[in-house]
Order: sequence, then C-alpha cells, then structure tokens
Amino acid sequence: MNTLTKFGLALFTATALAACGDSGKSADSKPTTVQTAEGEVTLSGKYAEIINKFPVPDPKLAEPITISDKKSPTGLEDLKKFMEYISGAEAQKIAQMSSKLQQTALKGDEAAALAAVKELTPALDKYLQDAEKLNIQDAEVKAVLDRMLQTSKTANEMIILSSKNASALKIDMKDKEAVQFMKAYQDKTHNMETVLRQANQEVQKAAQ
Repeated sequence: MNTLTKFGLALFTATALAACGDSGKSADSKPTTVQTAEGEVTLSGKYAEIINKFPVPDPKLAEPITISDKKSPTGLEDLKKFMEYISGAEAQKIAQMSSKLQQTALKGDEAAALAAVKELTPALDKYLQDAEKLNIQDAEVKAVLDRMLQTSKTANEMIILSSKNASALKIDMKDKEAVQFMKAYQDKTHNMETVLRQANQEVQKAAQ
C-alpha cells in the first residue's frame, strides 16, 4: 500500500464523491431539544428542521483501516484505476463545483446556493456510479476507496445542508432562539469535523 503515498491523498476531501442531494422529504419541524456545550436548548420551526436534518457521522469512519503486507494479483491494476478515479477530469470537475458551492454559501446567497446544489448533485451521483464500475478486487485498495467515499459523503451532506439554509445561518444576535440554534449547529459541526478529521488521518495512515 506504500504506492498510495504517491497518489496525493489530499485530493480526496475535494474529489472523492458521495451520493448527496435531497430525498424530497421534509424533516420534522416540530420543537426539538438539543444538547449543547452549555446545556439543553429547545428549537422550533426552521431551526428544528435544520438541526433534525444535520447528518450524524458514523463513528466507524474514524476506525483504523486494516492493511497487510500481502500482495494481491490485481493490486497494481487496482491502484492504477484508483489513481485515475481520484485525480481524473471528473474528480477535478467535482472539486471545482464543490468549491463554487461553498463560496456561494459563505456569501449567504441562498438562491444561488440552491442553484449550485442542483448543478452539483447529478454530477456527484454520476461520480458515485463511476466508482461502482471500477470493480476493484484488491481488498485494501477497496477499503481505502470505500472509506474515502463514505467520508466525503458525510462531508458533502453537511456542505449541502448549510448551502440550502444559508440565510438561516445568518442570525440576529438579539434573537435568543437564533443564538441557541447557532450554538447547537456549531456543536454539531464541531463533532462532525472531529470525526472527518480522524477519518482523513486513518486514510493517510493506510497509505504509509
């Protein structure tokens, strides 16, 4: 697996895909109680809906990836396919679209962000289908690819949720519920980033 160190694994957070997008179902907007660093808070309406939609990271993403020294008959070919997948034209296109989406969301322009989401989602779906077509047989290469895809899926779900609710994330500090919502959102974001950071580290370790 040492060959993977040559593959620029830093690309994966921007290029490895996940099936994102909206299922079309609305999350429950009834009042919801959320535990924050400062205690429990109760949110309602749009704030409750956003918090209820926030993706929960799978703890398994942070678990070590088992790597052995055994050689696989398909290893080199699978590594080649893996490299082409994470650094090819489609991967670069996804990275550019994702960057555009994040920049748009940061401006708080929800309409433009929604348009960017609609542009990105089908491209992400196609990229995932391409991953399934790789037919990688080497267990270790597949394990790394799967972890990258799962991690990216979770990250993209968070990015898309934030983009779709860009205006709600620009709060009035005089609004008590809005401030409580933002604290809850920041706590969930911090927890998410902790898991994703560890997942990234495990991918890097697997490549050493």
